Amino acid sequence: MSMGSVLKWSAAALWPQRVVLRGPSQGSRVALTFDDGPHPEHTPLLLDVLADAQVQATFFLQGSHAEQWPQLVREIHARGHQVANHAYSHRSARQISAHDFVQEVERTQALLEHIVGGSLARDFRPPFGDTTPHSFLRLARLGYRWVFWSLDSDDSVVRDPEQLALRTESLQAGPGDIVLFHEDYAHSVAAMPRVLASWRARGLNAVRVDALNGAAQPGHMTIPTTQQAQRP
Repeated sequence: MSMGSVLKWSAAALWPQRVVLRGPSQGSRVALTFDDGPHPEHTPLLLDVLADAQVQATFFLQGSHAEQWPQLVREIHARGHQVANHAYSHRSARQISAHDFVQEVERTQALLEHIVGGSLARDFRPPFGDTTPHSFLRLARLGYRWVFWSLDSDDSVVRDPEQLALRTESLQAGPGDIVLFHEDYAHSVAAMPRVLASWRARGLNAVRVDALNGAAQPGHMTIPTTQQAQRP
């Protein structure tokens, strides 16, 4: 197990209100999450796919992209999805100082809240899933909740929509899982109708992270039984 995984699992056990690895296994909800948006071409298509399926998701938005396409941030928010923080420039916490990393996160939070015109939950997914003790502690003290994932679609590697849908089906997502996709990939958007249909056929409902069977409440997180992927 990598040092990063040890840090995440330890933090989840010691400080569950500040780290989310997955939700409780009761019920039928699976958290659907997208990183690295918004994207001028793919985000509108993805929003329509989600609307057709009548599901909601959490969008971890990159600050530099949100600044470039604020109308898409407002559209995500207006359609009832969760707008969340993915830092500003997608730099790893292990590649810059803790001070600079915190500044990136704070800049993005302020930007997103300005764009939507209101406060947002301080849910944060670090680029690449990377953490350091200093960056974690500083952001936790500022009230941020680190949101990771229990299942990775691997859409960064699997670029064919049909193969991506098959890959996602093979993961056998279950209640409480947090599933990672990227909204800036056309193949992820193309695969999404089949992914959502397969979940529905198994009785699963795709939801926002903050609606994951009480996962937004402190003390309800559990540690996953399999090692997390290290790619966002």
